[in-house]
Amino acid sequence: MGAHGGWHPEDRVLLTGGSGRLGPYLVRELRRSPVVLQVWDGPTASVPSSPGAVPVDLADPAAVVRAWQVARPTVVIHAAALATVDVCLKDPARAEAINVTATRHLARLALHMGAHLAITSTDMVFDGTRAPYAVDAAPQPLSAYGGSKAAGERAALETGPCSVIRLALLYGPRLGTRPSFFDTQLAALRSGGPRMGLFTDEWRTPIDYATAARGVIDLASLRATGIWHVGGPERLSRWELGSRLADHLGIDHPPFDPVSRLSIPAPEPRPADLSLDSHAWRELCPHSPWPTLAEVLARDLPQS
Repeated sequence: MGAHGGWHPEDRVLLTGGSGRLGPYLVRELRRSPVVLQVWDGPTASVPSSPGAVPVDLADPAAVVRAWQVARPTVVIHAAALATVDVCLKDPARAEAINVTATRHLARLALHMGAHLAITSTDMVFDGTRAPYAVDAAPQPLSAYGGSKAAGERAALETGPCSVIRLALLYGPRLGTRPSFFDTQLAALRSGGPRMGLFTDEWRTPIDYATAARGVIDLASLRATGIWHVGGPERLSRWELGSRLADHLGIDHPPFDPVSRLSIPAPEPRPADLSLDSHAWRELCPHSPWPTLAEVLARDLPQS
């Protein structure tokens, strides 16, 4: 697979979720590809996330059709979602509209118009009891968010051939306007506070935004159908993530406290281990980067 993956010279790519946290990384990677790109932002985006991006309310089917007719995509990368766990719990109707109904609508448009659909999903479709999770593992979500994403996966897969790309915990500095948990940790480390509790008993296979974006785009460019897992090469807890970040920055006494996920009251149970088995993606896309946390930190936070 070359530098431009499996793109065809005539490809027109539609990206949803341009104003999300992953969106700017996807845009940056797609700008390096030989495609015509149309980006849809969320309806509340005050300024375009990138030049030419347009706000589209995915919960408005007529607006989606109008914007689709302008974009006329050959490939759709559907990265938009209602991804805030507590918002999905408080507003299940909105979670259903964005994560399920809109996904089904895009899948139907893609099927009828001959476009390939690739949707991003999450490791949170699992319950955390049987890691590492292979692509054929049965979803058992514990949260309203995970449930809506699992339903969105089914809606897409039942409509027609598509790519369902489950992403592990994402980390890294923000490119857009929305700070991430990683940014919050960095700010706490650099200012000396406030103190943060980090779970020692919740494991993921974290992957940085840039690597995840490249993985999603490589799979989409190849029209790789079915379910794919895109996670990092290491199984880490949030405590380990924070501690390694502090070590990288040379901070001996970070404002982090080790805590159990069971010690913090929550309206929904927290899965213990959502580690993903990503070997199918690695076999199909061996040239996609797959850096360790240490390599990502050296790249994104070089020591002066």
